[in-house]
Amino acid sequence: MDRSFDNPFADYGNIVRGKRFVGRSNDLRVVENRVIRPPEPGNLAIVGDYRIGKSSLIYKGVMEIKDQMASRRQLPIWINLATFDKASIFFRSLVTRAYDEMEDLGWLTEPIRNAANRVLEDEISWSEGYGRIQRFFEKVRQADYRILFVLDEFDHARHLFKGDVSGFQGLRELSYRPEWRVTFITTSRRSLREIELQTKAISTFDLIFHKHYLGMFNDDDMKGYFGRMKDIGIDVNTGIQERVKFYCGGHPFLLEMLGYELVELYRETGRVDVDASAQRAEHSLLDQYDHMISILSEDDSLRKLLQILFGPIVDVKQADVDDFMRYGLIQANGQDSYTTFSPHFYSYLKLVERQVDLWPVWRETELALRNCIVNAMVTQYGEQWIVRLENAHANLKTIFDKCQEAQQKEQKSFGSRASRNLIDFTYPQDLFAIIFSEWNTFKSTFGKDKNYWDQRSQLLAKIRNPLAHNRDTALYDYERQLAEAYCKEILSVLSQ
Repeated sequence: MDRSFDNPFADYGNIVRGKRFVGRSNDLRVVENRVIRPPEPGNLAIVGDYRIGKSSLIYKGVMEIKDQMASRRQLPIWINLATFDKASIFFRSLVTRAYDEMEDLGWLTEPIRNAANRVLEDEISWSEGYGRIQRFFEKVRQADYRILFVLDEFDHARHLFKGDVSGFQGLRELSYRPEWRVTFITTSRRSLREIELQTKAISTFDLIFHKHYLGMFNDDDMKGYFGRMKDIGIDVNTGIQERVKFYCGGHPFLLEMLGYELVELYRETGRVDVDASAQRAEHSLLDQYDHMISILSEDDSLRKLLQILFGPIVDVKQADVDDFMRYGLIQANGQDSYTTFSPHFYSYLKLVERQVDLWPVWRETELALRNCIVNAMVTQYGEQWIVRLENAHANLKTIFDKCQEAQQKEQKSFGSRASRNLIDFTYPQDLFAIIFSEWNTFKSTFGKDKNYWDQRSQLLAKIRNPLAHNRDTALYDYERQLAEAYCKEILSVLSQ
């Protein structure tokens, strides 16, 4: 086998450009129609999750055609906002960067030079300095040039402009007034509105932008991705494609990272083994997941995402579901439930869910029930109590088989992070099935009769079952109050 081919994913993690860029035709069309084609471009905010390809999209759609744009007297300028720690320096850089680029193109006129020199004078106030910046771009417009600033990593504005509304208002004025109008493209994880709210400096900056959410690869994009493997001789059959989608779904960065390992393993062994490649990329996969969770944890997003996927849905609104779908983090799974962009990420979130208090009173109840069962069954049957119950009750063997299957999948995917306790993989209906099957052991603890507790178990199972929630379902107030009462009742009984 010829192993001298180049790995098409060798520089994954960087901005994807040139021939490496695949798909995104609909997203590129949005960029073209909003920014490139019109004689007076509009502002565009590209919003998407961490490493979803926002910068790559704008680089492909704007920076790679810089020469063509220059021929139409348009000048795109890339600025990474995260490299600035002072708003005043950032605003001055708009002038210096534009001046340098225009000088390279031979576009400078005497009025533009003079206006730039005045901006760069020292010891002037913010208001005077900002007025001079406006006049600089006014001279640029009068010379019939159009400046387009790509403000990458715009999330940093929540730190750069923190507590200072003049930062957002300054950008708004530069783009709003026709005398000196410049165009902005922003890339960010959060919406512009969210960024403004986090600075506690509310303006109307976001209202002058068209917002475009960048999600996962679609089917056509995936064909382009797999085509890059085929180009170097890898036979990407349906089975291989499905295993790749199991780990990555349509997430561009994860696809490139796994693709790199898959190609390198193929170079070394001549085999195409997706599972082995994923194992080689395990730490990088988990690092990506951890970072995504860290961002979601900054506000209430993680808790709401876990509610949507696993229940109980306590305070999620349809707007929350819509937001997660815009980001591509979740997708409808039939008509009555949701799943994540990949089964592997779904399994990871199940692991996370066991460590997060979605609804504290229920979490406490669930843990108390599991501890009660384990303690009672170990006392009754010893450490091998699960085997004894499986032999005695066919319905419990089915439950434990499913738990063992889920545990093995988790261990295979997440190694030491996986739980070693089989009962951690049970749902409420499973816990009550164990209790009812061994009622003679538990009745002294619970009191009442089985019918009494069965009524309570059915409601708790309903609210906790991830398949029980359709798109607009949330707990009614009376259901929540009743469920809380049942949980407190169980906790009271078990505490005695």
